[in-house]
Amino acid sequence: MEADKVVIMGDDPEKIAMKYRDRRVIIIYPKNKRPTAEVLLHKNFVRLFSDYSSYPDLESLEIIKDTILYLLNASYITSKDKLLLIFSKRGEEHKLFFDLSSMKLPTLLEMLQDRVDRKLVEKLVRLCIGIVKRGREGTPAGALFIVGDWKNVRKYILQKIANPMEGIEKGKRDIMDDKNIDTIREYALMDGATIIDDRGIVISSGAYVKNLEIGEWLMNGKGGRHLAAQSITKFTKAIGFVVSTEGVIRVYKDGKLIYELKDF
Repeated sequence: MEADKVVIMGDDPEKIAMKYRDRRVIIIYPKNKRPTAEVLLHKNFVRLFSDYSSYPDLESLEIIKDTILYLLNASYITSKDKLLLIFSKRGEEHKLFFDLSSMKLPTLLEMLQDRVDRKLVEKLVRLCIGIVKRGREGTPAGALFIVGDWKNVRKYILQKIANPMEGIEKGKRDIMDDKNIDTIREYALMDGATIIDDRGIVISSGAYVKNLEIGEWLMNGKGGRHLAAQSITKFTKAIGFVVSTEGVIRVYKDGKLIYELKDF
């Protein structure tokens, strides 16, 4: 069966990628390995970077699952694609074929389609992954994004510090514009939440959720960001994206954890 896209991951993915130079290829590089000039010339190659310095054995399928879920949620692949995944290690190639239309994998795009625009979800997933990778390269970093239903969200937040977004023009606070991502990421690493409206405009950073109903959640072992996301999404129609210092992205809707995504 013909694959729509080829995903290549392993110790030396470029060597394999060149065999599929006429196909739509996604190359996933191990940590500290970067594309060669030859690969950069191929416009049909998508280049992504994992956090693995060396890949686990194929028997550990967790990395493959996390990779497919990330590619789906960041829209590099779709739930209708037929996917050839090639995993290489120690010179051995292993090929796995996935017909995603028959697997019915849950995606955030589908779970949040009634609340948040599809492209905004994609941008948030990529931003959260960027924060995870940044944390792993240095000090572990976490963040909280509260997205949508701004009119109600503002009733439950408190700006304890000066809002750094207040003096920035709207166009430079737009998460949909890739030129703004580095700035937004830096402010998101501050204590507190980053509040984003339905259009993707950052309203504030360093905000705190007030009037938490801790009660039943007090003993669930979650930190302050998770409690805040759980609480604000219970009282509003907003969505909470939490980046944990352990490298896990958790999404809250209607006061419940609905999704977990691990970086690969």
